[in-house]
Amino acid sequence: MRLRPAAALLLALPLALAACGKASEPEPALTFVPVAGMSCADGSGTGLGVSRGGSEVLLYLSPGGACWGAVCDASRGPFGAAELSFAETFVLPGSIVDRKLAGNPFSGFTLVVVPYCTGDVHAGDAVQTYGSTTWRHRGHRNLDAALAWIEANLPRPTRVVVSGSSAGGFGSLLAYDLVRSQWPEGSSPAVTVGLLDDSGPTFGPSAPKMAALTAAWWDAWGLDSTVTPLCPGCKSDLSQIWPVLSGKYPHDLLALLSTTEDATISGFLGGMSGPDFQSALESLAATIEALPAGNAKTFRTTGTGHAMLLSPGSYRTSSSKGLLDWLDPIAVGTGAFASAGP
Repeated sequence: MRLRPAAALLLALPLALAACGKASEPEPALTFVPVAGMSCADGSGTGLGVSRGGSEVLLYLSPGGACWGAVCDASRGPFGAAELSFAETFVLPGSIVDRKLAGNPFSGFTLVVVPYCTGDVHAGDAVQTYGSTTWRHRGHRNLDAALAWIEANLPRPTRVVVSGSSAGGFGSLLAYDLVRSQWPEGSSPAVTVGLLDDSGPTFGPSAPKMAALTAAWWDAWGLDSTVTPLCPGCKSDLSQIWPVLSGKYPHDLLALLSTTEDATISGFLGGMSGPDFQSALESLAATIEALPAGNAKTFRTTGTGHAMLLSPGSYRTSSSKGLLDWLDPIAVGTGAFASAGP
């Protein structure tokens, strides 16, 4: 997945010690926290970007390409403090993890950013050698370690929104069940959970090249051990992840964000044409809309843009529905929730 420079830089979210203030005030910046069990594809250790706020948690999975076989356009690491500080200045302003963004419904949340340096859309568990380079696809293990860190080091949340852009969008969807299992429905005290998949559309096998791509991802990233147990049919039809999650978690609000001809994801999917992408997206949106639980919706705008959560204030539908306003029900876990656009 070839990202714009700004999107790729979001791999490196900021290290900046939070300014002193009252304990009740959200920390203004993310602090890099090394986490045992988290590692990059090059074998180096990594961690999380954390900014403490309210009892709600926005868990954001970073974007940054992917690597399988001859296709390899992602960072292997390292990912630490030095990589994070640069992006705080040049990437984060205006994004969904910017507390100063006007109208950001997550501005008061505790922010936990999962870095991305495993090349497997945060979902893999395999070690591969491409050419002479070893890739440790440990995205699934990293997220598992991140959840353990949250449980051990933060107050129990009241709400968790699992989100991500591009590779992180795919990851938020494929790893949602792992996150959800950390806070099962009916647990006490109650924790509600929602999904915000930005620019990670999972098309079915009728879309050009999707059958071969899905098989390649399964083989390269070891998804038989991480995704197949939840969704056996996903190995041949990745769009089935939506009915599986909607049916298993009918009270959770689940959202997909996408432009109609996302140029970055079109390239990631083997050079899919704009019209083919739009057709596949419409088919996926119809699948989502038809789910019996009625808990999954889409926000779609015309164009070729990518990674809406990098600049959510700039996206509106043809009916002038703004993305930031549309995200309100996801943030609180209730309210009028309907698809918008394109």
